[in-house]
Amino acid sequence: MLDTRRTKDTGKYPVKLRITFLREQKYYSIGLDLTVDEFNLVQNPGKMGREIPTSLKKQVKEWKLKCDAVEQKANTLINKMEDFTFRIFEKKYLQNSHSVMDVYQLYDNTIKKLKDYGKVGTASSYECARNSLKEFSPKLTLRDITVDFLKEYERWFLEKKRSITTVGIYLRNLRAIINEAIAEGIISREYHYPFGKRKYQIPSARNTKKALTLEEISKIFSYTATNHTWLERARDFFIFSYLGNGMNMKDIALLKYRDIDGDYIRFTRAKTQDTSRTGIKMISFHISDDLRQIIDRQKNESTGPDSFLFPILEQDQSPEKVRKVIQQFTKMMNKYLNQIATELGINKRVTTYFARHSFATVLKRGGRSIEIISEALGHSSHKTTMSYLDSFDDESKKDIYKTLTNFREDGEESHDQDVISEEELS
Repeated sequence: MLDTRRTKDTGKYPVKLRITFLREQKYYSIGLDLTVDEFNLVQNPGKMGREIPTSLKKQVKEWKLKCDAVEQKANTLINKMEDFTFRIFEKKYLQNSHSVMDVYQLYDNTIKKLKDYGKVGTASSYECARNSLKEFSPKLTLRDITVDFLKEYERWFLEKKRSITTVGIYLRNLRAIINEAIAEGIISREYHYPFGKRKYQIPSARNTKKALTLEEISKIFSYTATNHTWLERARDFFIFSYLGNGMNMKDIALLKYRDIDGDYIRFTRAKTQDTSRTGIKMISFHISDDLRQIIDRQKNESTGPDSFLFPILEQDQSPEKVRKVIQQFTKMMNKYLNQIATELGINKRVTTYFARHSFATVLKRGGRSIEIISEALGHSSHKTTMSYLDSFDDESKKDIYKTLTNFREDGEESHDQDVISEEELS
């Protein structure tokens, strides 16, 4: 069938194989684009009159042979299957057909799966990568993705004044899609893989250092803010992130009362819940007096075990809504953190990510081992680190606080911070 839902830049439409099973329909590109008139000729070649040029008649026959071959191949595979499933069919149908496999179809399949899993942020990243590639090459098959193609895309991308970091993210997404296709048997092992040593290596930029000094962190701890303002929230959640193992804003927003276990908070990073199906690591940290005061100031009024600890999200919001709310919350946090930094004379554009960097950097400078820092951050890919995890008990996590607040005399904890009320301000 001719997929006329979206016109290509050439003015043509992709011809696709449509499979229908139990009222579900799926479409598979066959690597052929035609106009409506051309497709009508393919469907009814006997109606071609004398006015049709001989060259076009020959072309129509080739198109029809290709369509017939695709349909015959699909029927043969289906007839050999005892029980039809789209998954098994796709493996068999697409195997060894990488030369005509539409890359953007693979992107669409991946994006749909990510959205189904509720990973709308990652899906958005893949959508951006797909759209960028489409801008560079509107039509793209797997055989087109060569070392030279990737180098040309990178050069084109950078010439548009875009960052090397972004092109790295986009091409890592592309590499992940190709690796998944190979793992699923969609692409044969003979596919000429373009990534790796002595091939194309995805660029990576050096991260800008985003850590604060202990002196700068001390200033933020001591910053006074009016009750129930964004300045107060910005200060409090920055400190909560810093003392809470460098938690990012999404994990803070997703915290629930059930995650409080006595004097500890225990949670799993949202980033790893769906990407790692085995060995998902529970992260925990001690609730110091500072953290307890922040919880008391910022906590949600509803205190049921399934209620969110902080009133950032609402129950039963869609994954897309959750993503938008957290994005807006982080944006507001960054705006007011930067205002706090300016007022305190900190010559850095401070964002929420500084809390995570500062947590790790301060611990490292304080002589803490890489293993305990990695455990606290929730990293799980380092085999050496993983072999040490069981040796770090809750008492050692309490002791981390002293290193993080070494700007205080004898590591003493603070009590109520000076907060200006609306009445006192007026």
